[in-house]
Amino acid sequence: MIKTLTSWRGIFAICIVCFHFAMHEFNQMTLAGVTFFFMLSGFLVTLKHSDIASTKQFYNRRLSRIFPLHWLVLSAMIALDLLWMHKFHYGWDLPFHTLLLQSWFPQTDIHYNYSIHSWFLSSLLFCIIATPLLIKFLNRLSRKVAWVVVIAACVIVTGSAFASSTFWHSYFYVFPLTRVVDYTLGMMLGITMREQQALSKISIAKATAIEMSVLLIFAVFIAIHACGNAFALNIENSSLWWIPTSLLIVTSFRLNGNEGLVGKILTLRPLVWLGEISFEVYLMQKLVNNVFTYVIAPFCGHFGFFVYDYCFEGTIPLLIITAWAVHWLFNRKKNKITR
Repeated sequence: MIKTLTSWRGIFAICIVCFHFAMHEFNQMTLAGVTFFFMLSGFLVTLKHSDIASTKQFYNRRLSRIFPLHWLVLSAMIALDLLWMHKFHYGWDLPFHTLLLQSWFPQTDIHYNYSIHSWFLSSLLFCIIATPLLIKFLNRLSRKVAWVVVIAACVIVTGSAFASSTFWHSYFYVFPLTRVVDYTLGMMLGITMREQQALSKISIAKATAIEMSVLLIFAVFIAIHACGNAFALNIENSSLWWIPTSLLIVTSFRLNGNEGLVGKILTLRPLVWLGEISFEVYLMQKLVNNVFTYVIAPFCGHFGFFVYDYCFEGTIPLLIITAWAVHWLFNRKKNKITR
């Protein structure tokens, strides 16, 4: 386990939650975080699998990680709606959400419906299904040719963002074919880094300088987007964050075990722990907020006052506790069974 990358998962997950609670200063970290999660997934899968000997075993292990928790959250959302909120608004698109196919629909009232944040799993599912074919394809190419192919795909996505209307530009954020480019870029980083070793002979001062340089570059990209640069806004959904995110992933890998001061902080147990439950934190945020808004808040005399955008202080402690409980009592036991 690369502890710094695990901690970054937790940091980005919390930033995404903060943004969803109307803390708009986390907008850039949210956009970068989504790209980071797709790229990191591709990066880690190629570190673990230079080749996939058993496609069936790969699918069984990967799909068993996302579907059970997704079904648990979706079922809890439906139960809360029916038993407590006394409403039923489920239609023909529910089976597509159950099977994580909703991100293929361009309508926002479909791919953002029900368990709203599961669109990420829908796009990730396509990446997982495509992984064996992608690995075989990339392994057949020379390193240079593979990079040319991946960069060409990145150029196509970037060009499409400029050429598309506002509607389609927004849809690129959830579209599986767009996100598989992020995922494949992460795979190429993993293939390249697989033959590299962590930097062993490096002082803590040099390691800190490298880490601070990467954070500075990341801050520059955030500042460019935050100032409303037209070019940056056109490619904000993924392309803008490929460079800083790649540097973050590669640096964490190369400095693993020889971190500077930034890495030392990131390897602290509380941050690593937060990264370990980041999947649950991300996926359960809407469910926990609904529980707080419609179950807990009314007992405090605030029914109807708290809405999704304005109850961060009340929801975030409950979210962390619930995510931790589900991680240890559900996901860890489920992983033991599926192994």
